[in-house]
Amino acid sequence: MEAETVAPQDEYRPRRARFARLVQAGPATIKLSTISVSDAHVDEDAVNIAAAFLGLQGAMIAATDHRNAGFAVLHHGEEAWWLLLHWWLEGGIATQKLWRADLASGGAFAPADPLLMACVWELSVIDFERRAWMRTAMAGRPVSVYLDDKFPEGTA
Repeated sequence: MEAETVAPQDEYRPRRARFARLVQAGPATIKLSTISVSDAHVDEDAVNIAAAFLGLQGAMIAATDHRNAGFAVLHHGEEAWWLLLHWWLEGGIATQKLWRADLASGGAFAPADPLLMACVWELSVIDFERRAWMRTAMAGRPVSVYLDDKFPEGTA
């Protein structure tokens, strides 16, 4: 049997990533991190658009058994802008909402295919946030300590 490999365009290459800011979405404070396919970080205009969009999700969060905290990823990808929102529920459960915007759309986010979850770059932030939630809130520390534990600037 011949071993399969991914196509050259699908090979992993690190992307710039960093914590951008805290965003209030109704009752929850959301840690917004960014990932960029380019050599530059995601610009502040895009961060502002994503933060405003996330701020509109408060009613959705409030309708759940939330823990007043979550995280989001704004990813400037090769084919689109991706915006992932997760907030924490009782029992260590993370929710998921995913939106997509065309690169030229100016931030007109629309729900993404519900079968999608995250790409390998976004999973680096998700893994960081999982570990941060475990070592803070799930270890009996205040949620504010979780919110202070931010994804480090570097690569995803």
